[in-house]
Amino acid sequence: MPIITGMENNKIYYSQNSDRVMKHFRFIDSHTHILPGMDDGAQNVEESEQMILSLSKQGIEEIFLTPHYYSHKESVDNFLQRREESFQALKSTLYRSGMKYRLGAEVYAIPAIFNYANLDNLCIEGTDLLLLEMSSPKSEPEHELNLIAEIYSRYPIKIVLAHIDRYPFMLKQKVFKQFTQLDVYMQLNLNFLDAGFLTKQRCLKYLKQGHIQFLGTDCHRITGKRSPEVEKYRSQLKAKLTEEELNDIY
Repeated sequence: MPIITGMENNKIYYSQNSDRVMKHFRFIDSHTHILPGMDDGAQNVEESEQMILSLSKQGIEEIFLTPHYYSHKESVDNFLQRREESFQALKSTLYRSGMKYRLGAEVYAIPAIFNYANLDNLCIEGTDLLLLEMSSPKSEPEHELNLIAEIYSRYPIKIVLAHIDRYPFMLKQKVFKQFTQLDVYMQLNLNFLDAGFLTKQRCLKYLKQGHIQFLGTDCHRITGKRSPEVEKYRSQLKAKLTEEELNDIY
């Protein structure tokens, strides 16, 4: 599996530990809503703690803390202040659990983000990676492509497209190729494995082709459909992907 070993020039560098890949297949949960009281995710520290414990028991050793950020609803400064307050409330729990973490955000892709001179503080902590949620599964892909191109023209960041499995247009190979040509990273929610046949098979194909770098639970609550479920999906991925293919995932 890829293991992060250090940071250089704001980018993630990792080393391979292939002996353990097929047995354990550990990866970063790159998309969570665990920070308490930030959005429609964990409602309090107690629920956050339960979610962290659940992930830890399922072999997750590092998480990205990525609450929703909507630039048309609040300023970056206000969001960062709320995030810091939420993080401080959870900090001791994270420390006790031994869970590694990086602060970040799930940034909604709308033109209002261009009101800000830089997006650095919204990137995954210690990197230049911005987790970007495209505006709608029903939007025209050209709209999303143009917005991503505009972001790249203005900001020195790298985009990670959140839960691409949710967007029907991403299942069209010609459209998908246009996104790959923009040099973006991509993230899948683990529950794509519960989706219909076409979504499941196409996403597995993208994984096999090395187009997907990140997986995430996108967990919001401790119970229900958006709970931190990992183990059942890990076993399926180990059965469907080769060691080399698993090695391409952070």
